[in-house]
Amino acid sequence: MCSRSKSYLSIAALLVASAAATAQTAGEYRTQALEAAQAKKWPEAIALYRQALELDPKDAVTHYNLGAILLAQVDIKDALAELRAADQLRPGDAGIECSLGRAYLQNGQPADAIAQFRKCLPLRPKDAEGRYYHGIALGQEGETKEAVAQFRQAIAIQPEFGPAHQSLGVALRRDGDEAQALEEFKVAAKLMPDNPIAWCDLGLALKSNGDNHGAVDAFRHALAIRPDYERAQYGLGVALKREGQNEAAAAEMQTVSKQHQQRALRDQVQKLLLDGAGFEKQKKPEQAKSVYLQALELMPDSAAAHMALGILYARSGDAGQSAEQLRQATLSDPDAADAHYNYALVLAGSGQLDAAGKELMEAISIEPEHFEARMQLGLVLMREKNYEDAAAVYREAIRRKPRSAEAYNNLGLVWLDAGDPRKAKEALKQAVVLKPSYAVAHYNLALSLHQMGEDAEAQRELDRAYKLDPRLNRQ
Repeated sequence: MCSRSKSYLSIAALLVASAAATAQTAGEYRTQALEAAQAKKWPEAIALYRQALELDPKDAVTHYNLGAILLAQVDIKDALAELRAADQLRPGDAGIECSLGRAYLQNGQPADAIAQFRKCLPLRPKDAEGRYYHGIALGQEGETKEAVAQFRQAIAIQPEFGPAHQSLGVALRRDGDEAQALEEFKVAAKLMPDNPIAWCDLGLALKSNGDNHGAVDAFRHALAIRPDYERAQYGLGVALKREGQNEAAAAEMQTVSKQHQQRALRDQVQKLLLDGAGFEKQKKPEQAKSVYLQALELMPDSAAAHMALGILYARSGDAGQSAEQLRQATLSDPDAADAHYNYALVLAGSGQLDAAGKELMEAISIEPEHFEARMQLGLVLMREKNYEDAAAVYREAIRRKPRSAEAYNNLGLVWLDAGDPRKAKEALKQAVVLKPSYAVAHYNLALSLHQMGEDAEAQRELDRAYKLDPRLNRQ
């Protein structure tokens, strides 16, 4: 009925894409997307919400949730598309209208944002954040007095809303009320002691009010939090000069000049990386490679450029070049979990399992919630026949993500490969309970049942697997 070789086919498929889903429902995708969002796995959540919408494109809540995540990830164009879709499907929903207002604001359309906020905020009397963003939009349109009113309403609702105090200070400063602006900046710095912008605004206000000594302290506080903060560095130089500390002022101004040059270089490299990603989307790998190499000429220690080039080489089948670039990415930024993860995938693909395992463990130590790194580590250990450690990895993955059918499926694969069909059956049953439409899990469960001599039930599971995914029947 079921041959042992088929279990190896399933294992091999999972090594390539360990969390792949087969024939899931829109509801299952939504549930998984919510779990991914709660774990702050934003790319995974975005992909899952999009898969849900392919199956159920008329679900306003899914459009809204996807739009909210895209907005938080500053993918404004796509966020606007999703939020507009949600608004069309559920007109008059104040929550959607206010989120759409935020998206318009972040897209540089303050007038459209104001129109949205004026519709939604009367229905949301306790929405401090909405009034804050309304104030920002009004300020961008030059309606300073109305902006001040919105910030004050936000503060009345939420007195310890630091960004509202800071923005109120900016609006008051622009309206000529320097003294009251200074008071708001003091409150903002107290409420947001780790925010360098709040301290810099306080320094500027103190300097404008003639307190250069206090301004020096505020600017230094900002720079202690963010050493490359050019505006604070410049303000510190001016305040020191006013204090008569000419040598210290000159040193600060020289630092400002160097930081400006470094920032311009980083911006240029970032633009090249974006251009390369655009070429990859257009299926132009040679052009992408060219701009990635240009980025590395400008900044040889750019981990992002090494990683982009390494992934490009991997996609083109050049494992050697890919491994070298990804190795350099880990050296350029040893704390980049994704660099270690991608390097591990290439190492595992070329059979260097021990080295791949070490890179995956490094990725997990940097980012303990890196779920895919745990999934791949379990597969590497399984390929090394280290079944107990592989099972321990998947048990930990399940502890962290208890509704992951993929983790239960892979735990079942470990025990299948280890020759323990009883333990495999327990894990695989849980996988199909969590995700009834998971064809691969049904297939692997059939294998475990067959090995236990439960052929009738095994056949039923195999039939379910083939019905859910006919491709399995061709393996």
